[in-house]
Amino acid sequence: MYLKLTLIQNVTEISCAILETRDSQKFEFSYKLELLGSMLDFIKKEPLDSLASPVRHKAILAIGHLSKLKPSLTLEENHELLGQCFKSLFPLPPLEKMKETAEDALHLQSLYVGSLEALGKLMKTLLEEDPTTDRFQEMFQLLETWISSGKEWERERALQAS
Repeated sequence: MYLKLTLIQNVTEISCAILETRDSQKFEFSYKLELLGSMLDFIKKEPLDSLASPVRHKAILAIGHLSKLKPSLTLEENHELLGQCFKSLFPLPPLEKMKETAEDALHLQSLYVGSLEALGKLMKTLLEEDPTTDRFQEMFQLLETWISSGKEWERERALQAS
């Protein structure tokens, strides 16, 4: 876990450093897709029954920073990226249920809130990068599945994200 967190932190720092340069809009980050794939792999490997570590939260933040770099993502790449982030957060058990089994309920709540905030920032970043009707519709198409879920907490999270 610590190795993953270190890599995620380094990816975030590299992305931020590039974004802070004057020529960031001209710079094509050739490893962007590879690093996005690694971040998504980390997220996919996180358990769907608990929030045990900050890996999910930090990886979503790193994805948000990487997404701002050139080359821009295609609609399909954004679909995959957001879909995986939604799948990693929305099906988690209700927060109160997770708190019952957690050793540190305050830490768990912090991870939960931070993860949802990171997802919101990612969604905002993707919309700001390409504020088109297609991008907006694609995002809400992905949310539609969760908004119509039979589980109240999944609907609540999807509505909060929207």
